Amino acid sequence: MAGQLLISWAVTVAAVYGLLLATYVATCLAVTRLNRHIAVAKIQARQTPPALIRRDRRQSALSLLAIAAMFGTGHWLYAEFGWGWKPVGRFPGGMLAFVGSLVLFDTWFYWFHRLIHTPLFYARVHRWHHLTVTPVVWSNNSDRLIDNLFLQSYWLVAHFLIPAAPAVLLLHKLYDQVTGVIGHSGWEHGGIWCWPPSPLVGVTHHDQHHRFFRCNYATHFTLWDRLMGTLH
Repeated sequence: MAGQLLISWAVTVAAVYGLLLATYVATCLAVTRLNRHIAVAKIQARQTPPALIRRDRRQSALSLLAIAAMFGTGHWLYAEFGWGWKPVGRFPGGMLAFVGSLVLFDTWFYWFHRLIHTPLFYARVHRWHHLTVTPVVWSNNSDRLIDNLFLQSYWLVAHFLIPAAPAVLLLHKLYDQVTGVIGHSGWEHGGIWCWPPSPLVGVTHHDQHHRFFRCNYATHFTLWDRLMGTLH
């Protein structure tokens, strides 16, 4: 029994990792190709050193494994033992759960992101990610393991926070993966969808975070940055 459960967990984590890695690589390649056709949308004039890009690519592959382990474990506990809130309804409930998860994760990300920017945590936890001042698509998941334990552990406990079906949380994670890669691309792709009063973040939002360091901490929306005075 224990052996079967272990195999079930390993297969779940491996499947999630394969999906996240494939999404990461495919999005990076697609956005890089798109960037070549919109040179005027480049945000920073400086170029990212090739050595940093290679570093970010390698670290992202490792980081995605850690994220897959957390997401996969959360899903496995829900699927095997029923741990967590059960979803309410189908289509209306699923839509509400998706939006609710976006808001919850954005809140989680904002406050833990601010925490790891404090002197107590920054050097040990988050400095690695900020060594890339001019981010590129491959920079999105270039984080140390301990960084992921702060920012990405939402996926481990999400079923305990919101009554969302596994498919809803997976859809949210894939959305987060794709928009995260775009957000690190260095080219503004958001357009009118991210202009005020829209609450959505654009690429410039996170690019400024890498440049100016103490602003723009959120990942999906600008609401917390506006409320807390950290919007650049």
